[in-house]
Parts: sequence; C-alpha cells; structure tokens
Amino acid sequence: MLNRRLVRLGGIVKRLRERADLTQAEAAELIGVNRGTWISMENGTRRPQISKILAVADKLEATPGEREKLLALAAKPQEPGWMRPLRGRLPEAYSELIEIERDARLIQAWEPTMPHGLLQTPNYARAHARRSLLEATDERVEARVIARVSRQATFTARDDAHLSVVLGEAALHYQVGGPDVHHEQLQHLLTASHQPNITLQIMPFAGGAHACMMGSFTIFAFTDDDPPVGYLETPASDYFLDDETPDLAHLLNTYPKLKADALPPAESRELITTTLQHHERRTQQNGLPFALAQE
Repeated sequence: MLNRRLVRLGGIVKRLRERADLTQAEAAELIGVNRGTWISMENGTRRPQISKILAVADKLEATPGEREKLLALAAKPQEPGWMRPLRGRLPEAYSELIEIERDARLIQAWEPTMPHGLLQTPNYARAHARRSLLEATDERVEARVIARVSRQATFTARDDAHLSVVLGEAALHYQVGGPDVHHEQLQHLLTASHQPNITLQIMPFAGGAHACMMGSFTIFAFTDDDPPVGYLETPASDYFLDDETPDLAHLLNTYPKLKADALPPAESRELITTTLQHHERRTQQNGLPFALAQE
C-alpha cells in the first residue's frame, strides 16, 4: 500500500523538477543519486533520506514554503498517543486514514445512509461497529469507538480545517442502537451543524434522483498545490484514490453537484429538528422514556 504522504512528497518533487525543465536523469545527477532512486522518490514508493530532500530543495530552488512542506512530508509522522494501545485492533488502512485526515484542510464527504465518522456519537459508533464488523469482539468494537472519538477530538481542536458533509435523509431515520441512541445522534447532528468549521447538508427524499445514488465517499484537500486524495470505504476493503486516477476526478466533479442538490444548511437544520421532534412525539405516544424505549 502506498504511503499517501510520500505520494504527496513525490508530487512536489516532480513539480520542482518540471519547473526547472530537467529530465529525471538530469535531476538525479544534480543531487547525486541514480535515476531509479529519483523515480522512487517521485512515485512515493520509498521514503527518501532527509539529506536528499534538502539537496532537492537547494538544487531545484524550492521556495521557503515548498522547502518546509518537503521536510514535513519526508519526516516519519509521529503516531498519536491514543493509537498505540490500539495496534493490531484496527485495519492497516485506518492508520493511513488518520494521517491523511490530520493533514487535510478540507474534508468533503457524502454519506447516504449514516452520519460521517466525525459526526457520530460514541453510542452510535459502538452500535454500528457491533453490526458491521466481521469479527465484532468487544475488543475490536471498543477500539473502533476509541479511534472514532479520538479522531473527532483531534479535528475539533484544529482551527485550520473544515468539514463539509452531505447526508442522505435516510441517515436521519435508521435507528442504529435503538430509539435512545437515535435520539442522541440526531441531537448531536443538530449541535454539530452550528459549529463554524462544519457545514452539514441533508439530501432530502423528496429531491428524487441525484448525482450519487450508490455508495459513499470522502475527499481530502490539503493546500492549493497539494493534490487531493479520495477515500472509498466498502464492507470488504478501503481504497485511496490519488490525483492520477479518473475515479478521483469523478468524485471531485460529483461532490459539488451533491451540495447543489441538497438542502442548504439552515433548511437541513430544520429537517433534523423536525425529525427529532417527530421521534420525540412517537416515543412519548408509546408512553416510554427514551432510556426504556429501546428495550
């Protein structure tokens, strides 16, 4: 599996070489490596030595900003403290997802049937993991919950990132975990929708057909000169898409259409509120408090 940080590093190295109007062989000779080493650096298949990255920055006249980014991407990222106890209990792709999510400046996601991971309550995440994991042991389920809550805390603490999510209206109606958990999740979505770094829109049933009737996806955008990364999560595996794949281009073209077809943020909040009130009335009509309604 390719390391996306190294792929991004390679993209910058390639742009510097092309800006200098050099072939791969010429650039390799300039910094004292063979052509194969240079190619692996551009392709992101090998972590280069810091000394070689410094040589690239110096010889190819990188700007101070480019130099700083090269060094940051070349360094092996420090694993978050909360990840260490979870080693072996999370899939390999999860570590890379966390890395990319931590670097992204803009996260755009389409989720037709469930809240995005950064918007899930712990109880919702736990109930979902128990039904969706192939081996839903208590240990694996709790690892997912801890990871999800920790990812949310990391995102919330940042002031340089924005989350834009389009949810299908179905995500407001599936009672994952029962009525009590459902009620809590709806309240959480309503609260999150007021956060300045979160844009939440709902794709209403009444809207009919739209640009993505099948599947969910996430797009991670970084800075203006860093290519975006796409992410697809399926029951069988997770996939990352880079800027050279037509699939990513399709996602980049699809997301604005989804936003245009979805309700604006204010109307989306109204729909969440209406759904929440309907849920409360239905539970009260059953004569049970929320905590007992799921029994």
